[in-house]
Amino acid sequence: MSTRISALARWAGRPWSRAGLGVLVAVVLLFLVLHKVSLATVGHALGHVSPPLVLLAALLAAGYVAMRALRYRLLLGGGSSPAVLGVTAASWGAGQVLPGPGGDAAFIWLARRELGASIPRGTGAAVVARLFDFASLAVILLVSADLAGARLPRSLRVGAVALAVALLLVIAALFIERLRQPLLRRVEGVRFVGRLAARAETALGELSSWRVAVGLLATTAGARVLAALEYLCLFLALGAHVTFWQVWLALAVRTLLFALPIQGVGGFGTSQVWWGAGLALAGLAIGPALTLGLEIQVMDLLVALPEGGIGWLGLKGRRLLHRGAVAEEPATAPPAASELVGAGARPLVDR
Repeated sequence: MSTRISALARWAGRPWSRAGLGVLVAVVLLFLVLHKVSLATVGHALGHVSPPLVLLAALLAAGYVAMRALRYRLLLGGGSSPAVLGVTAASWGAGQVLPGPGGDAAFIWLARRELGASIPRGTGAAVVARLFDFASLAVILLVSADLAGARLPRSLRVGAVALAVALLLVIAALFIERLRQPLLRRVEGVRFVGRLAARAETALGELSSWRVAVGLLATTAGARVLAALEYLCLFLALGAHVTFWQVWLALAVRTLLFALPIQGVGGFGTSQVWWGAGLALAGLAIGPALTLGLEIQVMDLLVALPEGGIGWLGLKGRRLLHRGAVAEEPATAPPAASELVGAGARPLVDR
């Protein structure tokens, strides 16, 4: 029995196995969702959206990406602002399609290729950003539920408080040297991530300043508010009768559930269930909540994918311009031996 369990654990730990399992779960969930919703209702809502509200949502989404880019620039210790913005937009768009933590993997890869950030630095930036995101979402879940008049189950409320406190303690430990070093020493013994933790000490030490901490808090708060306003516009564009606080509560639940290792491709299947859970907590019946979750997922992709594509095209154009500038630089002939001797150096050929 133990041998079978070990073999199953090894199989589940493989990337392709996890991806296949995620696709399977997404297909099953999408099948169940489609049995609960009316495609005619979804098609009618999508066919009668308000273009001005969709355009406003796209502008707010661009502001959200800009806030995230500012945060990544702080975490990476600088970099060209247009390049960081392109990397952020491209990885955000990829995260809307790739299952699981595909967006973070895309960011680490692009930060390495486009910004010259090391793998530990890019990984550290992605992890710290996620810690700030999940801590802020746990707080938003509690605050928006009270303001929306939603009655959270006691277990969920206690879990959100525990998550917020735990993540804030971890963030404090990363930014305070006396706490950070013992924490990293413990992580160094963990397989796979231990070496990254050891190499991330220098990068985390550079972030240990009040200016950076305040900047990370400000950009995280700005991104969260802009995201809530973006989705409020999308819900209103669909004709949904929801309040700002209901939208923020549903968005917090849906984004926290994105942390689960199993996600559908393009968010289909899983995302509708996450939206449905959040909207149900906000006071909607489960049927309308799932229907609205499917509609908002389609609208989300219509806004996010073009902006992510613009980020990819911007990075591609930047690389082409850089190659053209390098190709146009005049070749410099090596100095003659006599010139080097005249300058006090030994000749290149001395016999």
